Amino acid sequence: MRGIFSTVCLVLLAALLVYSCKKWEDPAPVDDPRLTNPYCNDPEAVNYNWGFPGKPDNTVCIYPADLFQGNYKVHDTVYKADEDLFLRADSMEVQLIKLSNTKLNVIGLCPGGAVIRITAASRYGAWVDTTAGDTLTLHPGHIFCRLQDTVTGIMTRDRVDSALMYMNLNVWSDTGATIHRARAVKK
Repeated sequence: MRGIFSTVCLVLLAALLVYSCKKWEDPAPVDDPRLTNPYCNDPEAVNYNWGFPGKPDNTVCIYPADLFQGNYKVHDTVYKADEDLFLRADSMEVQLIKLSNTKLNVIGLCPGGAVIRITAASRYGAWVDTTAGDTLTLHPGHIFCRLQDTVTGIMTRDRVDSALMYMNLNVWSDTGATIHRARAVKK
């Protein structure tokens, strides 16, 4: 009697284990008619998941380079780097041309028409790409107006006023280092 009871218990336990291991099947998806607003579903975009939940629509995506591209009137002030001594003020027209979702060319900072490459990020900032120098170079950066000059720095777009951008650039040359603090207004 005891053997039959043990066998029945083992069979019931085995059946319970087999049933509990049955794979879960997801129910069929249901479209909710209330979720109609489009949202960007690309993680590289600045507005990734803004407006979620809704319907994914990547045509509403805004990429980092989109924040900066355009024509600007730049009001630049130049300071001597080691003393923070004011040297001069200048104004110029600058054009930022979108190359990809994150890369832009800056034209107009140098009178000779030199192009500076920058990389924009989704946090309203852009950095000057390092294209000259290596680990042994004293001041690596991007070639600026002359071959002897390199530039590094950042550009930030104002989060409240979309027409306003700030530049903070460090320039090293054979004549010394300068800091360019500029305010740019989109035209």
